[in-house]
Formats: sequence, structure tokens, C-alpha cells
Amino acid sequence: MTALAEKKTQTWPADPSARRAHALRQLEAIAPRLEAAVQEGQQQGRMADDAVAALRETGILAIMTPDDLGGNVVNPPTAFEIVERIGYIDPSTAWTAAILLEGAGQLATQLDPQQAAVVFRDRIPLKAGSLRPGKAVRAEGGFTISGTWDFVSGVHHADYVSASFLVEGSDGETERRMAFIPLKDVSIEDTWQVLGMKATGSTSFTVENAFVPDSMVFNPLGAVRRSDTPLARLGMVPYVLQMHMGNVLGAARRAVDEIVRMAPTKRRGSRINLGASISLAESSWFQRELGELDAATRAARALALEATRKVNDRLESGGVVDLELLDLMQTASSHAGKTAQHVITRAFRHAGAEAIIETGVLPRLLRDINTILAHGVLGEIGFELHGEYVLGVQTPENRRMI
Repeated sequence: MTALAEKKTQTWPADPSARRAHALRQLEAIAPRLEAAVQEGQQQGRMADDAVAALRETGILAIMTPDDLGGNVVNPPTAFEIVERIGYIDPSTAWTAAILLEGAGQLATQLDPQQAAVVFRDRIPLKAGSLRPGKAVRAEGGFTISGTWDFVSGVHHADYVSASFLVEGSDGETERRMAFIPLKDVSIEDTWQVLGMKATGSTSFTVENAFVPDSMVFNPLGAVRRSDTPLARLGMVPYVLQMHMGNVLGAARRAVDEIVRMAPTKRRGSRINLGASISLAESSWFQRELGELDAATRAARALALEATRKVNDRLESGGVVDLELLDLMQTASSHAGKTAQHVITRAFRHAGAEAIIETGVLPRLLRDINTILAHGVLGEIGFELHGEYVLGVQTPENRRMI
């Protein structure tokens, strides 16, 4: 991992509305840096160091970390908007940022408060992880961990990784555990050769006989050690949903804006048909489709915001994310993914020769959205789950995990 100079996290306003405005201003200020780093990230297969530095310096990577640990917590709608804005610039950057800042929130949630105070002492620690189980042997005061874990987005920029393993519980049943391991104790593999989302660096890491004390091991399905963090209050699945649907809808909006930019000068078929002098912007059939694409993007965003706002209202009233809200979040997420894929694909088709240039925005968005949709959390199975919920055949006990 390249060492990065870091400014101390800025003090953000306490009022949620002022904090939201501050966060979006911070993003606008670093947007040129994030945009300038996109191609470097594509070429090296992981987010560029300056993009990480910019997100650290502004405090964006601390939005799931409690304020008393140096963070600046934001509510679900604001988190959605933050990732949406980054996704507009680059889905890989948004995906990686979401993983890393969630990892910091997980450290804050799962570590004993005294241990967290040590881990968060110098800066916000970022964490990447994998759910694939490795091997662990019980040792005095902890576990000795070995194995290889894959699909670890953001691992090059993490301070810690979480490695999953299985143990026998007190009732004889197999239970999952996760170990927080410093990055210096792992070896990063070069396995991320993919079609899209290239700059997420979602490669593998290997651990060989690393001792992890019990204070750095937790049960991801058990009771948390700190219950007042955003991650503890929201829950892992709703957290992931709000972030990823923000990412894909930001990408969809970028695709619409790109084709709007091209439309006044784009004349499809003019090299063959010399009479094709009407630009896309002047063509009624294009105007109609553009209107549909814009409306679809706005509608999907409205549903996403409705979901995150209802979740926020529930949390602020002291409630929890129940089956109804979980279904709404999942439905909004699946709808966001399907809508973004349609919008980006149609924009790509209208762009003509410009769409096949490898370094162009639209071909990158096309590769990325189809790669993102390979992830179950944004897949169409969400509509199947919603159908079960609408029919009344779904309960908290039988709802399937995506």
C-alpha cells in the first residue's frame, strides 16, 4: 500500500441539513481530482492514490464513523447522495469508496470501544473484506488464520482486511466469524483481470498463519459491541443497498448528460447518407427517447430517495428497519440497477463511433453497469422477493438473503 499524506478530518456542521450541504460542497471541490484520476485507475486496476487522498482529506471516507472517533456521520439520504455524486464521476471510485468507508464503520461497530479508540487514534482506518471462509485454528487468546480471500474491493487502500472463517458454536452448529487483520500481515494477489469495474481493485489477498487476538475477532451475525453507529442502527443489507443504488443512478445520470452533450453535433449515418443533415438534437425520435430516459432516471431516483428517507424517519424515531422497509430498499435497489442498465445501454447506442473508444465515458459506463449487475444485491431477484412480499408469503424468517 502506498503511504498517503492525510490532513485531519475537517469538523463538519452538527445540523444534518448543514452537514449534507457541507459534504456535497466537499465533493464538488474535489470532483476535478476524482475525474482526473479515472484513467489512472482504469490502467492500474485500482483506484488512483490521489483519488483516495482527496476522499480522505475531505472527510468523505468518514461518513459511517461516529464523530467521537474522528468521523462525521451522515443520514441515509445524504449517504445515498454522496455516493451518487461519486458514481456520476466514476462507478469504480464510488464502489471502492463505499466499501472502504463502510469498513471503517464496521471497525467502529464491532470493536470494543477501548480497542476502537486505539485503532482510530491516528486516522480513520479503512477496511476491505471478503465473505469466503478461510481456515482458522484456535490459539491462546485468539486464532491463527490462513487462506485466500477473493473479490476484496479496495484492498490496496485499506488499513485492515476482514477475513471470514467458520467455527463450531456452543450448540454444535457451524458459525461464521470474521477477523480484522492489519494489511501488513497479508499478501495482495494480482487476480483482478475483468471486463468492467476495473479500478475497484477487487483482487484477492492471502494470509499465512497470522495470529489474530480475540479482541479483533467478531461474529458478523451476532450482537455488536457498539450499537449507536450508523451501521449498527441501519443494518448491513440496507447500508449496502443505499450505497450501491446511489452509485448506479449517478452513472445513469452521467450517461444521459453525455448523450445530451453529443446530440447537437451528432449526425448518425451521415457518412453513408449524405442527406442526413439533421442532428440527433433535431430528430423527434431521439427527443422522444431522451425524454423517456431522463424520466426513467428521475423516477428510479425518486423511489431510491423515498426508501432512504423512510428508513431515516424510522431510525430517527427510534425504530428499526423492518421487513417492509427492507423490501422497499431492495426493490428500489433492483429497480435502480435495471433502470441504469437500460439508460446507459441506450445512450451508448446513440453515441455512434464515439462509443467504441476504450477510454470514453459511455463505454466505461456500459462495462461497469453490466459488471455491477453481476452482484446479487442489485440483481433482478429483488423483484422476485418483492413479489413474495406483495403476495404476503414472505416473513422475516423465510426471506432469502441476496
